Amino acid sequence: MNYTTSPCDSSDGPGIVHSGAQGHRGNPPTNPVKGLLFTINYTVAGSGSYSPLKIQKAILTDNLKLVSVTPRDGIYGIPPGQGFILTIFPDSVSIPLGSKANVTLNLSSFGGYSGIADLTVKTRYPGLLLSFNVTSTSLSPSHPNNVTMTVATDNTYEASHYTITVLATSNGLSHTATLSISTTDFTITASPSILKIHATDSGSSIITFDTQSGFSGPIRLSVTKPTVPGLTTSLGAINLMISAGRPATTVLDVHTPDSAIPFVYLVNITATSQSSSHTVTIVVKPPSPDFSFLLSGAEFVIQAGESRTFTLTMTSIDYFKGQLNLSTTPLYWASEVFNRPEVVLDFGNSSTSTMTLTTNVNSAPGDHNVTLTALGTTLLGTSVTHVIVLIVTITQLESSKTILGIQPLTFFSIIGALSLVAVVAAVRKIRRLKNRQFLS
Repeated sequence: MNYTTSPCDSSDGPGIVHSGAQGHRGNPPTNPVKGLLFTINYTVAGSGSYSPLKIQKAILTDNLKLVSVTPRDGIYGIPPGQGFILTIFPDSVSIPLGSKANVTLNLSSFGGYSGIADLTVKTRYPGLLLSFNVTSTSLSPSHPNNVTMTVATDNTYEASHYTITVLATSNGLSHTATLSISTTDFTITASPSILKIHATDSGSSIITFDTQSGFSGPIRLSVTKPTVPGLTTSLGAINLMISAGRPATTVLDVHTPDSAIPFVYLVNITATSQSSSHTVTIVVKPPSPDFSFLLSGAEFVIQAGESRTFTLTMTSIDYFKGQLNLSTTPLYWASEVFNRPEVVLDFGNSSTSTMTLTTNVNSAPGDHNVTLTALGTTLLGTSVTHVIVLIVTITQLESSKTILGIQPLTFFSIIGALSLVAVVAAVRKIRRLKNRQFLS
């Protein structure tokens, strides 16, 4: 069947249209044929909610022979005072996740209206499955129709509450009805969800279960973990019961094995009810890389003008690997020298450096602070700093132990030097006397 549209005549006014159709058949019937031959649907362009559609002239030919045809007029829209009503019952449902429920859509006409109503859902959501037992239903006076809509959820359903809108249209007239959908489910959370544990150490996380939309029932727990020797996990309970207003908790304990390299373990806890299943993942890893910075030695008393050497020990903690820079705050009363101002640490090892502190002769006696700083940088570029405040006590000899107010060492050095000068002078004088006697 080929359809064509003929151009309008100059006498045509608004709302006039010409249509034509040509049909092809192999063997025409020999006897008269009665019945509906075809239907023409028009799309009305413009404003207005109702108008009759009258066929003013209909011509049907068969091999140039006129065929008797009776046209049937149509309508656009709904006459004033006619229409239909759409209601939904119940208007809210609560279903367990993974299950389904049925609601009834009732369509009834008024004012003597008759027609066909088409049903659709305006907005669809992931995991929410909606279907009708029929998508079109007839409307006639005094004969309301019911349509069943099935609401189902699957495991991709993410929200606990949705509102959907059902749309019914008939001859340009539309009505909507809303349905509120909530799912009864439970939630699972872990605190903390990242467990920072040293190697060969233990830690725990609290696992909490709560209800959504009135869920009530038993939950069974299971744990999966990497197959690493020495890595152990345990749950305080594997069977729990929760209900509205009564959440439940259990504790996950994790023990890590020794490891020469940094580790990351993923521990999954799966909670399963009769209608749904949820999983939470706990990440187990060491704390941030660090190092210890220790000072050895218990004697921090120095006499003015003297030196003392201190040993510094740095040890990698939690897989610190990188370079350490050693320094002190500026000192006006002493000077310091590190034999290794830069130290490199690897996983799990230790290294030492010595600092020799030399006080000035004129250093004031008393306590003085020396701030030692070790600045390290991890492989990821993170800075780690540790500080030691060393209190050095400077002392001087008591005045009773001086000679003429001079330190004994300095005094005897002066006496020794003067004695040497006197001995040399005496030897020279004796030699001159002997030379004179020989000449005479």
